[in-house]
Amino acid sequence: MQFMHSAIYRDLEENLVSNEIQITIAFADRIKRIHYSYQRRTDDYRFYVKDYSEYNTVLQLGLIAIGHSWLSITKFYPGNRLTYCTKCWCLGHLRNKCNSENKCRICLENVRVDTLHVCKNEPKCAQCDGNHHSLDNQCQVIKEYKDQLKEDVEDAIQKGLLQRLSLQEKSPMFEFRDQDFPPLTTKKAFESINDNLAKLIGSNKRLENKVDLLSTSTKTVTLDTQLHQAVLADIINIMKDFVQYFIPATLTSGKSERISLVPVANEYYSRFHFGSSRLINGFQLNHQVQLIPTSHNNNIIKTDQHRTLSRTSNLDVLAKAFFPALHNYLLNPRDEAMHRLKTWNFSTKDQKLVLSLLDEWYSGRTLNTVLEEWEQVGIASLRNQKEYIKILCYNVEGWGTRAVEAIDLAHEVQVSVCIFTEVGELWSTCRLPHFNKFYQKGTNKNGGVCIAVGKHLKATRIEVNIPNTVIIDITGLSEPVRIIGIYWPTSQQRDLDEIQPFVIEDTILSGDFNGTVKEWNSPITDRRGASVREWINENNLNYITSTTNTSKRFLRNIDLSFSNMSTISSETLCSGTSDH
Repeated sequence: MQFMHSAIYRDLEENLVSNEIQITIAFADRIKRIHYSYQRRTDDYRFYVKDYSEYNTVLQLGLIAIGHSWLSITKFYPGNRLTYCTKCWCLGHLRNKCNSENKCRICLENVRVDTLHVCKNEPKCAQCDGNHHSLDNQCQVIKEYKDQLKEDVEDAIQKGLLQRLSLQEKSPMFEFRDQDFPPLTTKKAFESINDNLAKLIGSNKRLENKVDLLSTSTKTVTLDTQLHQAVLADIINIMKDFVQYFIPATLTSGKSERISLVPVANEYYSRFHFGSSRLINGFQLNHQVQLIPTSHNNNIIKTDQHRTLSRTSNLDVLAKAFFPALHNYLLNPRDEAMHRLKTWNFSTKDQKLVLSLLDEWYSGRTLNTVLEEWEQVGIASLRNQKEYIKILCYNVEGWGTRAVEAIDLAHEVQVSVCIFTEVGELWSTCRLPHFNKFYQKGTNKNGGVCIAVGKHLKATRIEVNIPNTVIIDITGLSEPVRIIGIYWPTSQQRDLDEIQPFVIEDTILSGDFNGTVKEWNSPITDRRGASVREWINENNLNYITSTTNTSKRFLRNIDLSFSNMSTISSETLCSGTSDH
């Protein structure tokens, strides 16, 4: 595809110019008017010519008829690219060589990952401190830099140090084969769709039942834990009073005075017995509540509490003392716990870990002392620990038909983050357990991107109004990570510079680009792949090498991932019914 350029009178409308060019040049495409920052008598239009022979014919003629006038038409030479930093927005270097902090592109204030930046929308130039953008053409420094750059480039071309790209030959025509797109039989297709929907509905019901059962079990464990904590707090207070008041009195009093301590001992027994009854009845209540509808829970709890109080009020304070069986206390709690771990075939590493925790628990003077010690150990270990997360990028080709498959794949691989492309409008019909989802619609009903982040991670969405693009910041790790998921349909024209301001340190860019590069596990480099490669190099991102191509229909690698992080790897999974 070759570029051409033509000068048009300003009184002609853009639609008229575009139609006239397409009538004269059959293979003309992407006709756009060139915008200048200063007034001109004529408008320049740039367009592409797909056919090589027609390009040469029009170029040899040198004229084109538009609006009853013959207008000149010439080759289009792109302008020289400026070398500037996207970190400090100064000329002469790139961001990988910059020692400055990240700055806002408009107001030049420092931008930090952990702090929300609110731009003042007051432009400031990084070159001359003027009241305009740093790369604005009205800046005198920019003008001088462009003039000097143009002189240097022309001098290098004359000396033979640089060469302009030569035109390529005509690309081969697309060959349509019947086996690539076989016709569908309507009846069988509908039957297959109905069967798949029935299987999907059944699978969703089974999955919801499992999730409800797991939620019920979790609630029971939570109630049991709260009950344990409450009873344990009461027992500790009773033991404190018993050791502080009753035992000293029995050691210092005489035989006749000890008889008067019997009611006090019975009172302590009643308090211990009440704690035991409360624990037993509470366990039974927690497990009964989960089997009864939620609307009756409050009444049951109140009734059972009333029963418990009535039973404890009828206790005889002079009842015969109760002593538990001795065979239950042959081992101390520490040795008994270790004996059970060995019986359950726990590994030696886990046994040592539990033993150290038990030693700290029984050696601590107070509960607060033990908890403070454990908190300090947790903070120190987290500071020295590096987390490794798995990220899944999958083109589902419609969430409504492959939701269960995507969920099973995410849990099978045990990923922390999922990037789903081409999800369609039914992305919310089936939930992904234990994940928070962030969605951005596409340019048509089949597009759209969804990023799912595990609930064990803290994720914050960066609000952008770009179709088929989701940007997420993940914090709480050893280093914050930014993840950008995109879907680039074959028929969509998009400018990657829209996401350039959001590419910061520790950024991962992944998605379905529908472009191929020969060096990236594809047989050829197409036009979109070349533009993606050029943009990646300009923004100092590295291609994450995959193990094989991602397209199942052709030997092409169109699902690509890039990052400016080190120690990151990729693997292509050959599973699923999608053609990616």
